[in-house]
This record gives sequence, structure tokens and C-alpha cells, in this order.
Amino acid sequence: MMIAEIGPPLGADVDRRVLVDVVSNSGWTVSHYDVLPDHLVLYLWPNAGGTKLTFAFHPRHGLKARTAPSVLYDYYNPEALVTLPPADFNIRASPQSEPRKTVAAK
Repeated sequence: MMIAEIGPPLGADVDRRVLVDVVSNSGWTVSHYDVLPDHLVLYLWPNAGGTKLTFAFHPRHGLKARTAPSVLYDYYNPEALVTLPPADFNIRASPQSEPRKTVAAK
């Protein structure tokens, strides 16, 4: 099992309905998830060729922020990990805004 820890920008809420759909439609690629105050944790079963998924987060207000680094590692071998650098976001306050972040795990 692989674990992906993804850092959304502070002040943004992860859309849990989208994550429920991801888990339901992944064919066990995404086993389950945890939404923590500072990051999203996805539990993945690796597939040859990688896994691509999309989730949404909604900002509570306009912000200019940098996320925490994102990490992907093997549950049974946590030393074998990949770290992605933080991402920068500049979000204008708007009720229609639905920024998305795509994560590909290989």
C-alpha cells in the first residue's frame, strides 16, 4: 500500500463528496482517505503505469499561499519516498471559484 500526503493551501476546504466518488470509482486503487487540518492522506494500491486522480478544494477566502510539501511513500518501506515541492496558489475571492489539483502517483 502506498500513502500519499497532499498539502492543500491553508484556508481551503477539501471537497469530501469528490473524494467519496474517487474511492467509489477507483476499483480499489484508492482504498480510503483522511482529511486532516493541514493535509489530505490517500491510501493507494499501486497500479502498473501509475494512478491519476483529481480532487477539489474550495477556498474560504481569497489568499496567496504556499502548500506544505506533498509526499508519496510505501507503507511498509517509508524510507522509499518521493517528495514534491510546495505549490504556490494565488486565489481571488469568488463564490464560483473551484480550483483543482491533480496528483499522479507512480
